[in-house]
Amino acid sequence: MTRPKSLQVHVTVELAERVRAAAKRRDISVSEWIRSLLSQACENDDLASKLETSVDRVSRQSVFTMVGVDALLAGHADHGLRERAHQAYARKCKELGLTANAGEGGSDEA
Repeated sequence: MTRPKSLQVHVTVELAERVRAAAKRRDISVSEWIRSLLSQACENDDLASKLETSVDRVSRQSVFTMVGVDALLAGHADHGLRERAHQAYARKCKELGLTANAGEGGSDEA
């Protein structure tokens, strides 16, 4: 078994008291309590990074879909269809309590 590596951190007296009290409530050592928090923070950081990557990917796909649909509507034989779709979009956004700004599905696209 490898020997644990020591990390040193400086905290206020108040925070030190809170840490000790939290560890005591859980009936574990301060080191064990801090170790578990550090481990959890590192795992959460990894999850946040993965989530951010997923959100970026979905955003790019959404933009591609939005531009593609708008282009198809612009070239449709029924020239009023694109405008009706934009109006329906604005109504749905209002119904959902979202703002329908011109940069997202507005009539200035394609």
